Amino acid sequence: MYDRYGDITKFITDPDKLTVSNGEVYISGERDYDIVVDVEDCYGNFNEVKPFIALISKHINELDNTVQRFNKRKRVRRNGYSEGRLPSHSSITRYDYSKSMEDEPDIQKREAKTFPFVIGVIYLPKPNFVMLDYWCTEYNSQFEVVFEYKDGGFFLRSFGAFDLIPDDWEAE
Repeated sequence: MYDRYGDITKFITDPDKLTVSNGEVYISGERDYDIVVDVEDCYGNFNEVKPFIALISKHINELDNTVQRFNKRKRVRRNGYSEGRLPSHSSITRYDYSKSMEDEPDIQKREAKTFPFVIGVIYLPKPNFVMLDYWCTEYNSQFEVVFEYKDGGFFLRSFGAFDLIPDDWEAE
């Protein structure tokens, strides 16, 4: 389930090797992962964002693994009780949390489920923020995930409809 983008050699991690074509930058080959960064609508010009794009390329596997862990944690319950509490800002009530969970008490069956989404497009809406657009491989669906880069690391900020995710969501 994890490490789907683990082969770093399939990504362009040198900023000088990044090139723009039709407002997009491929950070992996079309035959590999086919992931592009939309630079047409990003926060700065291409030369300004090249180092950040290369940094994202180096950490794309880590970002995807975080997304998979968050998805797994927010969607699992046992006999009506969640295994983990969905991160929540103090002013927000997550009334939709229980509706999104699955009741699969068999750990092996739960572990065997794959995450049917892949990264399609990456957006850079503002400095130090990266938005991953996930596309489903099984049915017509997609969702967005936002990370903030600060203090030398990427922190999950939103996952689909869930936002205001605290830095320490895995500790809860």
